[in-house]
Amino acid sequence: PMKTSHVSDRSRNEGASKNYVSWNKDAQAQLLRVEFSNGSFFLFPYAHLSVVRFERRSEGDVLHLCFARHEVQITGQHLRELGLAFQKLAVDWVKELPVRYVAAATGEGVHIASIGVTEIQASQ
Repeated sequence: PMKTSHVSDRSRNEGASKNYVSWNKDAQAQLLRVEFSNGSFFLFPYAHLSVVRFERRSEGDVLHLCFARHEVQITGQHLRELGLAFQKLAVDWVKELPVRYVAAATGEGVHIASIGVTEIQASQ
């Protein structure tokens, strides 16, 4: 008989609660996956990350990530923790939290409301 390995999702409720998670930590991450609520995503190599800037604003927090050819702007709540994880290059992925989950996500945890990716035009 062939040996197969099965990874359980533990419980169905845990799978549902994963929908409320905006990011995942991984100290071994080589790439950052930036995922949008519609399922599309970018992959950025950490080797191209040059600057991370965290700002507190009255309407929420903003994180700016500058890669070689792209700028990523993340807006949301309690993003300082996320910014500090970028200091250790330990963020595996970030994703926008769909609007229907925002009410459930209020609290002290990191909440990503929106992500914008802009291509940096090469200067002539």
